[in-house]
Amino acid sequence: MRFVAAALLTCILMPAAYSRTVLKTEVVEEQDKNETKTFCSKVNERDAVIQCEKWLEKQTKSLGERLLTSNCSQGDMSSDTGCLYKAVGDVKFMMKKYRTETERD
Repeated sequence: MRFVAAALLTCILMPAAYSRTVLKTEVVEEQDKNETKTFCSKVNERDAVIQCEKWLEKQTKSLGERLLTSNCSQGDMSSDTGCLYKAVGDVKFMMKKYRTETERD
């Protein structure tokens, strides 16, 4: 019986305790980051560029407002036998570090 009473009391008091909790978040540090990726194709230069553009679309969706610049180079011919045509994708984005503090009234 005591267990049921304690559980019931906890269920009633916990929301009241959390309702008075305030989280403060502030940006501590901002840094520019670059990510570069090379795409290869044995078929033609356009195939390498298409792969690069698909990657850029994914990066744009996942980074959102943090994305600063994005670029795909045109499919250049390469001397590497495994990578006859290559395109290079470059993404520049903002990384932020946050600090969160909890305050209770």
